[in-house]
Amino acid sequence: MIPSVQCRTLLITLSCIITILFVEFAVFQDLAGADEQSPPAESLGVDSLMAAAQGEWRIEASTLSYDQVSQVYEAQGDVRISSGERFIRADWARLYAEEKRAELRGNVFLQFGRDWLKGEKVEWKLEEETGWVDGGMVYFAENHFYIMGESITKTGQRTYELKKGFLTSCEPSNADWKVRYGEMDIDLDGFAWARNASFLIRDTPVLFSPVAGMPVQKKRQSGFLLPYGAFTKLSGFEGELPFFWAVREDMDATFFLNPMTERGVMAGIEYRVAHEVWGEGIWNFNYLRDQVSTEHLSDRGYSYIKDDRYWLRARHSLELPGKVHAFLDLDFVSDENYLKEFTKGSKSFGYSNKMFRDFFGRGILSDKTILARESSLYMEKDTGSMAFSMDARYWDQLDRSVEDITLQRLPSVAFNVIPTGIAGLPLYYTVDSSWVHYWRRDDDRGSRLDVSPRLYIPLHIRNYLDIEPSLGIRGTSYLIDWHSEDRDAWQGRFSSEMRLEASSRLNRVYDVKWGNINAVQHSIRPEVVYEFIPDNSIGETPIFDRFDGNLKRHYVRAGVTNSLTAREVRTEEGGDLMTSYRELARMQLFQLYNIERPIDRLPDFRFGPGPTFVPEDVEGFANLGFRLDIMPKKYLTLSYSADYSQERGEASQQDLFLTLESARGHAIRFDYQFRNDIKVNEFIMETSIKILPGLYIGTYHDYSIDRDTLFKHGYALRYLSGCWAVGVSFEKEGEDQRVAFSVDLLGLGSLGGGGASRRLGGVLDMDR
Repeated sequence: MIPSVQCRTLLITLSCIITILFVEFAVFQDLAGADEQSPPAESLGVDSLMAAAQGEWRIEASTLSYDQVSQVYEAQGDVRISSGERFIRADWARLYAEEKRAELRGNVFLQFGRDWLKGEKVEWKLEEETGWVDGGMVYFAENHFYIMGESITKTGQRTYELKKGFLTSCEPSNADWKVRYGEMDIDLDGFAWARNASFLIRDTPVLFSPVAGMPVQKKRQSGFLLPYGAFTKLSGFEGELPFFWAVREDMDATFFLNPMTERGVMAGIEYRVAHEVWGEGIWNFNYLRDQVSTEHLSDRGYSYIKDDRYWLRARHSLELPGKVHAFLDLDFVSDENYLKEFTKGSKSFGYSNKMFRDFFGRGILSDKTILARESSLYMEKDTGSMAFSMDARYWDQLDRSVEDITLQRLPSVAFNVIPTGIAGLPLYYTVDSSWVHYWRRDDDRGSRLDVSPRLYIPLHIRNYLDIEPSLGIRGTSYLIDWHSEDRDAWQGRFSSEMRLEASSRLNRVYDVKWGNINAVQHSIRPEVVYEFIPDNSIGETPIFDRFDGNLKRHYVRAGVTNSLTAREVRTEEGGDLMTSYRELARMQLFQLYNIERPIDRLPDFRFGPGPTFVPEDVEGFANLGFRLDIMPKKYLTLSYSADYSQERGEASQQDLFLTLESARGHAIRFDYQFRNDIKVNEFIMETSIKILPGLYIGTYHDYSIDRDTLFKHGYALRYLSGCWAVGVSFEKEGEDQRVAFSVDLLGLGSLGGGGASRRLGGVLDMDR
């Protein structure tokens, strides 16, 4: 045992040194087997109190003393104790090395990860990270919850017991809303259950419940999600109550009950999976035994079709053995009016389309107005220079009058060889081949085999001209089950193809000083394409798709592309310079001249993926095409395309898409579409305007100019505070009108919804 005089001398010496220098010590050696000598300071961190993987504890203080007999450290004045991401601060601390326990007093603050706890008097077990706080506050970063309590006990790694306090996600000293409780139990993997709970706006109680549950889980947890309610003329008062089932980390399901006063109760299920073996997918199904009267439907412009209403939609992708990738899309709906009548909540097209787009990057294959709902199964295997694929497509025809003659592609198989060089020769070749089986109940059906090899000769003249002539042949064979029996089942044809492409590129770089942009490159790329395909009409061939028509082509196409590319240099946090490039603008002008008039419809030769068809086939000059894309910053996006008919002196089609956003919170989206052949001339405009700090007004208009008809319009008003938001919206589509009210509490979620309020950037997004 150290004599008392020696002990006092040692304590005085340590106190003086720490007070002057704020020397940092590693503490909490397990002293069970130590010698009865006061250990030197540098050896105090040899045996950490916590697990070795979590690192040793260290302490800083104005005054630090150690009583070897009781194995107690006492620190006073700006006490700081830390280990990894865990941090403790207090005015005074007493630490019991053997018990691995701390008593803390005065401005106590404990941080573990992103969460923290504070109070005036705390008893804390360092190893278990549990303890008791007398009159304090705990903060959960994941939910942004502040919870005050006269007594706070942390009973486990993720569990708490509290008495007499309140919960809020607002600034605690001036909370706009809070939940006051008598007692509360919290499980961060589940819920917070409060007894004698009341909901307060400011300091005014508005709701009381003897028991209340609030979701606070950081991980997915099974349980009821927040419901919503609304009123529509077609369905009456309706609500939706979802129950979420966290099956496992990579799989979940949500069950929906959707009662409607005019129609009954619709049930729904949403299944999601993201598994290494089973792939990624979303499956949705809704069913309703419709109880609506035919008179009610007729009064609102709808006809009665059937009582059993359903919609199955799914998208799934997975990798099969042999590195075969498979992609499945399903879309089966009960009748042609389902997607028109059910436009809100999880049963609606908008809900599923947005989910598919967010999860997979693309929406449902068929727009909600299309009556032939497309389902497909696509499988592919890429071996580097060759690609195999199988594609089966089925169209669920909701127009039952043409259901029997709707053509199904069940299936098609393709084998392609990508551009491959020929050893020892300046040549390369490609092969495109496919076999397709077409089926329908009535009318012609059958299969087609098509093979098209092609040879290319790339020529480069210095650095300014690229020329690429190519020659190809195409052989096509048919086995047809004719609707009439007086024609030969075997049909075929053969054709040759010749193509010449020439292009160049001119570049110039300009030094600029536009914020982080220090240089801009202007590129001009002119190109000319000549193609000749002779008449290949031989015998009788069916017309299943565009490849079955007469492929005769003889034309010259010329175009020029201008583009601006910016070079940006940014300084990263570590001081390193990062250089990136992005396109600021692109303008394209192109013209096609038909040397001979094509027999069947021309492909659309505008730049872009996949040919479509223009409405007119003419000899001589076809429509003049123009495309402009401007994307200088995130606040502006402009895309415009037009085809101009020189014969008629007017545009045959136009598309304009514009988004404007400001740092102040304003946003406008304008989408215009014009088609002269099918008489489409309409626009959709959405706005979100910040009229006051936190107060936004949103509008939505879908208007047909030629019909002078407002298809759909809506208005929304929303106020956003730091920890809550409230909004109201009105929407009208045809005879259907909807008013919805929404309340959002940060951390707790949202009550209510409104389709009209789904606005740019989620600013007024009150829809589900």
